[in-house]
Amino acid sequence: MGIIYILISGAAFGLLPWFAHISYDHGAEPLGMLTARFSIAAILMTGRHVLRKPSRPWPKRKLFAQLFLLGALGYSVQSAFYLYGMKRIDISLATVIFYMFPMFVVLASWLFFRHSPTRAMLLCLPVTVIGAVLTGGQVKSGSWIGILLMLSAALWYTGYILISSRLVHIAGAPTSLMIVMIGAAVANLALWSIQRFDLPNDITGWAAITGAVVVSTILAMGLFFAGVSRIGPGEAAVLSTIEPVVSILVGVVALNEVLTPVRVLGATLVLVGVTTLAQLSRRTQN
Repeated sequence: MGIIYILISGAAFGLLPWFAHISYDHGAEPLGMLTARFSIAAILMTGRHVLRKPSRPWPKRKLFAQLFLLGALGYSVQSAFYLYGMKRIDISLATVIFYMFPMFVVLASWLFFRHSPTRAMLLCLPVTVIGAVLTGGQVKSGSWIGILLMLSAALWYTGYILISSRLVHIAGAPTSLMIVMIGAAVANLALWSIQRFDLPNDITGWAAITGAVVVSTILAMGLFFAGVSRIGPGEAAVLSTIEPVVSILVGVVALNEVLTPVRVLGATLVLVGVTTLAQLSRRTQN
């Protein structure tokens, strides 16, 4: 189930650039979009927690503070790097840079947590990373600021994955997600109170943000937390590379982007790496 959770999570995250693109076309700025996204998600998750019968207890003060900071200083900052990077450079180049994070996670997990990569991960990691690079396609334009922003997003996300893997199993995935969303919402609202970033100016823009909240935030993060608590951060990072495949397919269907042979090959490699890892992991567990 951990493998299935991560695959669905990656697919849901893959829809985020599409939702963001629609919201930008209808008046939103990146930080405005993030402020609305995290605030709505925090309200929905808190309401679910309060109305649940019996409601799960709130975490103790120390754990609550850790999860709050994970949202305020972790996921919120990574999301800002990601969206601003995507506005400055081609999505293909952004995808190539951001999907260096599985390699970062596996190496950092080995260095800091002594999680030695399994044979399955060592076999599948190069395949999935190469596939993600090929899926991005040829780079047509870019800027050093955009490149640095996406590299920062990848490194920040690495730390987020490693820390969340240590905290989520204590509080549980739904409670962890709720507090992370509260932290991210508070951080973005604090910035928004200083400088008012533009929000969507019509129903279509708000519908896109709602989709980002429900699909690419609550569903995606909830399943990611549930998955990473079952299979570990390294394998979860590798499986998450299904996300660029979904992003490319959405671009072709919804944004009229061209699916070149190189991108088809890259998508195929990612899918082969993901499915092979799932099969090898299942055999190892059995």
